[in-house]
Amino acid sequence: MRAGLALIAAFCLCATPVVAQGKTKAGAVPQSVQALEMCETFAKGDVLAVEAAIEKGWDAYEETAESPYVKSYSGSKELPGIGYATMFALVEDYPNNTFGYCRVDVTEVTGDAGVAVQSIQNLDRYEGQAIQNSDGTFASLTGKTDKNRMLLTHLAGGSFVIQLSIITPKAGVDE
Repeated sequence: MRAGLALIAAFCLCATPVVAQGKTKAGAVPQSVQALEMCETFAKGDVLAVEAAIEKGWDAYEETAESPYVKSYSGSKELPGIGYATMFALVEDYPNNTFGYCRVDVTEVTGDAGVAVQSIQNLDRYEGQAIQNSDGTFASLTGKTDKNRMLLTHLAGGSFVIQLSIITPKAGVDE
C-alpha cells in the first residue's frame, strides 16, 4: 500500500513541473496603453472613472461643474519610462448623444518613450494611419468596430500626447 502511495506521489511530483511550464505570465501593459485605457474609462462616461483612476495610481478628481450637462475631471500620475502625465477629461450630455473627451499630456518626456505611440497603434481595437518623420511619431486612429472613437497620439518635441474623443449614442433615442 505504501509503495502504491509513494508511486502516486512520485508521479504527481513529476507532473507538477510540466503543468507549471504551461502557465506563462502575460507581458506588462505598456504605460502609454494604460494611460489610454484610463482615458477610455473617462471618455465613455463611466460614473466610477475617478475611483478607477485612483485605484490605478492616478491623483484624480472631479472638477466643479459648469453645467448640469457637463462633467470635467483632472488627474496626474508618473508614467514610468515616459514622464509625469496630466490628464483632463470632459463628458458632455446631449439629447441624443454623450460626447466624451480625454487628453493626457507629458510635456517633458523623461525616458525612452519611443514605443509609446507604437504600443497604442498596435492595439487591435484601433486602426488608422501613422507618420514618422524628423518631427516625431504621430498616429490618427479610429475604433476598428466603433467608428465613434477617434484617437490622436504623438511623441514629438519632447512631449507625448494622447487625445481621445468618444461619441456615444443614447439607447432608445431616435436620431
